[in-house]
Amino acid sequence: MHHARATADRAVFGVGLVFAAPEVDEQLFGLAAERTHDLGAGFLFLAQGERKNAIKSARSSAESHGAKPAAPKRKEHSLGARGGTLTFTRFFTQGALPKDVRRKFLEAAKLRVFEPLKPEDEALEATGWCVMERPFDLEIDAAKMFHDNFVLLGFRVDRYRIPGALLKSQIGDEEQRQLARGKKTKLGRNEKLEIKARVVMRLRKKVIPTSKAIDLCWHLDSGTVLFFGHSKRMILDFAALFEKSFGIALLEDSPYVAATRAELPRELERAFKQIEPLSFSSGRKRLGKAGKSEPEPEASDAAAGEEDLLERVESTRFLGSEFLLWLWLRAEIVNKPIPLPELGDFEVWLDNQLTLQSDIDPNERVTVRGAAPSGSPEAREAVRAQKYPVRARIAIRNEERDFACVLVAHRYAVASGKIPAVLTKDTDDAFQERMTLVERLSQSLDGLYAAFLRDRLSALWKEAWEPAIVCWADDEPIPTDVLAALMAGKSSRSKKPKR
Repeated sequence: MHHARATADRAVFGVGLVFAAPEVDEQLFGLAAERTHDLGAGFLFLAQGERKNAIKSARSSAESHGAKPAAPKRKEHSLGARGGTLTFTRFFTQGALPKDVRRKFLEAAKLRVFEPLKPEDEALEATGWCVMERPFDLEIDAAKMFHDNFVLLGFRVDRYRIPGALLKSQIGDEEQRQLARGKKTKLGRNEKLEIKARVVMRLRKKVIPTSKAIDLCWHLDSGTVLFFGHSKRMILDFAALFEKSFGIALLEDSPYVAATRAELPRELERAFKQIEPLSFSSGRKRLGKAGKSEPEPEASDAAAGEEDLLERVESTRFLGSEFLLWLWLRAEIVNKPIPLPELGDFEVWLDNQLTLQSDIDPNERVTVRGAAPSGSPEAREAVRAQKYPVRARIAIRNEERDFACVLVAHRYAVASGKIPAVLTKDTDDAFQERMTLVERLSQSLDGLYAAFLRDRLSALWKEAWEPAIVCWADDEPIPTDVLAALMAGKSSRSKKPKR
C-alpha cells in the first residue's frame, strides 16, 4: 500500500487532478484523510464528465464498508532524471558558484518552496520547488536536494483551469438572476466584471488545480542544468524561478550556443559571424560554373561584437535544420563513419520519423514515418521544395555504445532519448551511471555538430555540399569532382585552418 501511494503521489494527470496525497484526498472526496487510505491509490479521473459518478461511488464505498474499489489498469511511462526515455532542455549557468554552496542553495530553495494555491487567492497559478519525483513533498532538506555533486529538485506548477463552457454558463445564470433582482434590462460593465469574479471564486472552491512537476538536475562542477521538459511557458517560468532563487543566470542551449563550445579555429569563427542559410541558387550556380568561385565577404569582428546575444541565437537557429540535413545526406552520399576526436568513429542515420518545414511558411510541414523515412520520395520532394528537417530521430552507433534520440533542431533539444540500459541495481549508483550516459549522449551530439560546423564553415560547403544537395534533391547524378571532394572531406581550395 505504501508503495502504491508513493507511486500515485508522483502521478500527474492531464485533466488537472493530482492525487493520493492525504490532503488532496480530503479536498477531493470530502472525507477525512485517514478514511481515504481505504480507497486505494488508483482513482484516475480521465475526463471531467466522470468526476461526479466516481466521487459518489468512492464516498459510498468508503462510508459503508471501507472496501477498496478496483484500480483501473494503466501503463506507466517513467520520464525524468532517474528513469525512462529522456526529454530535456539543456541550460548552462553563467557566473561563479558562491562559497558554502550547499547551505546557501538549500536556504534559497526553501525560501521559494512551492506554496499550494488557495481558492481565496487572486493568483491563478503558483510555481515553486518540491522534492524531485515527489510533488507533494515540500520538506526540502540536504539529503533530498543534493546527490554527490548534483542538485536535484522538482519544479512544480499548479494552475486553476475552469472549463470555459462551465464558466460561461454560470456567469450567464448569475447575470439573469441579477437582472431579475434589480428589474433591469441591461447590466453595466463593472457589474459584469463583479459577477465574473464572484463566479470564478465560487468555482475555485469546487475545482482542484491542475498540477505538474518537472525534474531538475544541476551538475555543479560543469554548470550544466537539465530541465526535463520542452514546454516554452514552463521553460520561461523555470528559468525565472531559478535565477530568483539562486542568483545565477541561465543560458538555454541552441545551435548558436552549441557552436560556441565547438572549439572552432579562429578562421572558422570569423566565418561563423557571417554565416547565411543554405542557398539552392548558389549550389546551382556552382554546378553551372565549374571551378569558379564567388568572392566571399570579409568577416567583420566589430560588427559581430556589437550584436546582441539574443539576436545571434535567433538568427542562427537555421543551423539546427542544416545539421540534420547534413547528417541525413552524409549517410546517403558519403556513407562513411564520422570520426570524432576522443570519442571514436560514429555511424549516424535518421530513423523512424522525420519532420520537414518551410522557413518561409511554418505551416507548410511534411512528416514522414517508417523504417527509413529519409529514403522516401516524399522526403526528397520536400527538400526540393526547400523544406528542411526541423525534427528527426537520430540513431548514433559506435563501438562502445548505441544511442538514439529525437533532435528538435531549432532548439537543439533532445526528446524521447534512449541510452544503454543501466547495469547496476543500486539506486544511487544507477543514477550516477544514468547521468554518465546522458552526458555521453550530449557529448556525441556536440561532437557531431562540431564536425558539421567544420564542413559548413569551410570552402567545402559552397564548393561541394551545396551542389551535392541540389543534385540529390533534383534526383540527378552528383558530379565526380564534387563527390570526390565530399569523400575526401575537404575542398581542393581549402587551406589548413589557423588557430
